[in-house]
Amino acid sequence: MKRRDFLQTATVTAPLFFMPQSPARAQLPGGVDELVRELGFALEIPLNKAIGGTGALLHIARERLSESEFAQISEFLSGVERLIQQFRNIVKTMMPKSMSDMASVMEKLGLPAESTNEFRDFMIEYVRGRGGRKIVGLLQKAWKS
Repeated sequence: MKRRDFLQTATVTAPLFFMPQSPARAQLPGGVDELVRELGFALEIPLNKAIGGTGALLHIARERLSESEFAQISEFLSGVERLIQQFRNIVKTMMPKSMSDMASVMEKLGLPAESTNEFRDFMIEYVRGRGGRKIVGLLQKAWKS
């Protein structure tokens, strides 16, 4: 390649390297699956119960937040919709619409009603610890009684 040809190619392609990139979006590596695994391990419960409780809480968030707010949660925790569907398949009852419905969900999962607080607190700390302060705020907004 002649020097002249190289310089022509370089001036055409160089601007592509220096174009501003879209802003970085935080996404939890491993998504919601990693959250569920760690929650199950931390609370010493089987995976299907961890899926059930987490899916129920995220379903409440989907019900109580605007579509754009829930989209932010889904973007940060990839796999949320799939997890909610897995929860639906496990519990096979009416989906919870608020935190007051969680006692019956936990009962259906064979867990004490107080475990809702353990699930909620673990999820909040987990997301906060991975740089999701805004997501924590959205979850807390959704889970207010």
